[in-house]
Order: sequence, then C-alpha cells, then structure tokens
Amino acid sequence: MKIRVKLFASFRDIVGKKEEELEMEDGATVQMLLDQYINRFPPMERYREHIIMSVNGQYGASEMSLRDGDEVSFLPPVSGG
Repeated sequence: MKIRVKLFASFRDIVGKKEEELEMEDGATVQMLLDQYINRFPPMERYREHIIMSVNGQYGASEMSLRDGDEVSFLPPVSGG
C-alpha cells in the first residue's frame, strides 16, 4: 500500500524534504512507520516520545492501522510562551 508522509519543521530538515510517498506492507501501523523513519533518520530518535502524529488529519494512537492512500503527518513537539 502507498502512504503519503508529510514532515514538518525540524523533521523536514532532518529528512531533507517536506513529504514523500512510501510503500508499506498491509497491516502496517503508524508506530511501524515511525520506527522506519527513526531507523532511516536517527536524529528523529530524540523526539520519539513527543512526536505528534496524525493520520488523514486526525490525531490518534500510534497503533492505528494504516490503509492504502492514507496521509500521515509527523510534527515535532511545540514549545513556546
């Protein structure tokens, strides 16, 4: 299945692009996708516990199953005042 991944802020800098399309196995979860990114781009590891993830604009659990055509967004933690 094909998944579109959108990367924001520091993740865009780490990966070197703002979005890409990936092939994933049927039954893949958001967590599996995140693990794949962290393996490919180790600097993302420092954000692992605080990454904000959404699937098709809905924020949800990392164990959510993905479907063909889904759009996943990875956003770094936000801080400020």
